[in-house]
Amino acid sequence: MNCQICNQNTSVIFKTKVLKKYDVTYHQCDSCKFIQTEEPYWLPEAYENVITSLDIGLISRNLYLQEQIPKIIDNCFPHAKTMIDFGGGYGMFVRMMRDKGYDFYRQDIYCDNLFSKHFDITDCPDKKMDIVTAFEVFEHLKNPLEEIEKMLKYSSNIIFSTTLIPSDINTFKDWWYVAPETGQHIAFYSEASLKFIANKYNLHFYTNHNNLHFFSKEKIEQHIVDDTFFPKRSLTDKIVGRFVSQPSVKTSLLQPDYDYILKKISK
Repeated sequence: MNCQICNQNTSVIFKTKVLKKYDVTYHQCDSCKFIQTEEPYWLPEAYENVITSLDIGLISRNLYLQEQIPKIIDNCFPHAKTMIDFGGGYGMFVRMMRDKGYDFYRQDIYCDNLFSKHFDITDCPDKKMDIVTAFEVFEHLKNPLEEIEKMLKYSSNIIFSTTLIPSDINTFKDWWYVAPETGQHIAFYSEASLKFIANKYNLHFYTNHNNLHFFSKEKIEQHIVDDTFFPKRSLTDKIVGRFVSQPSVKTSLLQPDYDYILKKISK
């Protein structure tokens, strides 16, 4: 089979049981090193529960993201006003970010919006956004480029999380991120594959070389990116003025959102 990212040849790297009953092969691209499963015929069964019982990191992940993402927005996209969380699940991250003063909306066609009702993409009059976020989404994509193109219709700036494949491919079969028990993780990315995507859509690619990355339309000075992902506290940095700003203190949208929802449901 050909690579879903760069369309080059792939090689089988291992096989395992998915959902404890289907024998599934995993293929790695000979060129960009992207890893994908065979045609994922088991997905309807895998998504009988959209959020799996094994996703016990959902809350801690959102707590981590609410600290990290404002740094990226404020330092790398200081003029951004409106944002959308693509595949935003229950809407927890959107609610957290709105509480911090960031004008976020949620998009997810599979999951109920529990925490940010009335701030869904269907509630937003302008579907064009300054930033798209997509956390723990890319590894679920059956057709990654098609889904990324949907994101790009909202914005050409995409901040996303997905953990990069291990440098030693021999450890892939035991990697927790494969999660064959749930059957939902079917796409795994190398830096090379993400760079290929960026180049395909004329975007710039930045990464912390682990789990957080972003595409941007405009080129961002590398020292700003480095200081955002890897904050430095050296005297040299202070002298040359390389410190980027800390996340700005914004006015929480909690009260105006409450007033807005109260008015909406009182009609």
